[in-house]
Amino acid sequence: MISSKVELERRLEEVGSFKRPKLFFEQYRLPAPVAAEILWYVHLRHNDIVGRTVADLGCGTGILALGAALLGAEYVVGLDIDPTAVMDARKTAMKLGMGFKVDFLVGDVKFPGLKADVVIQNPPFGVRRREADRAFIIAGLSIAPKIYSLHKGGEGVRRFISKFVGDVGGKVDEVLPLKIKLPPTYHFHRKRFYLFEADLYRIVRVKQ
Repeated sequence: MISSKVELERRLEEVGSFKRPKLFFEQYRLPAPVAAEILWYVHLRHNDIVGRTVADLGCGTGILALGAALLGAEYVVGLDIDPTAVMDARKTAMKLGMGFKVDFLVGDVKFPGLKADVVIQNPPFGVRRREADRAFIIAGLSIAPKIYSLHKGGEGVRRFISKFVGDVGGKVDEVLPLKIKLPPTYHFHRKRFYLFEADLYRIVRVKQ
């Protein structure tokens, strides 16, 4: 089991990027330092990984799902609509020696019958598909009593998400501000990197 955030980040650097990222799905690989920070926060501050069943909705190439497995989750399910990303995630799981405790499935966020102790997810921000992020919050609350969900930063977004979460049976328990530095991902990206603010929401279910 991983014993430090530095070690976790080093292992997560082995997770590959999308070979052909799809703009419609807002696909980008979460940088290893940010993924490690998110997972270490979930693990160390809230003790919500070790021995838990974890689901990663919209898992992409699997960086959050594999990180949870490396930190000692009992079992992890990664779910994504992109078959190529899921195939790459499976290959990386084998490479990292985590194939025995992580399953990667192809499917929509409304995948039937999925249950877990915790959801850790990096959903689309809803820039290209309006309300795409809302579907992930709703699905997460139906799957697990605790959700860690990454969203676009900003006070206006925080107010909206807090209200929306309350409307669908949850409560925002804590918010972790993050800065994300992304390399160019799409053909129209011209800068060496893009820096933006995001928030990780800890959401708890309040209605059954």
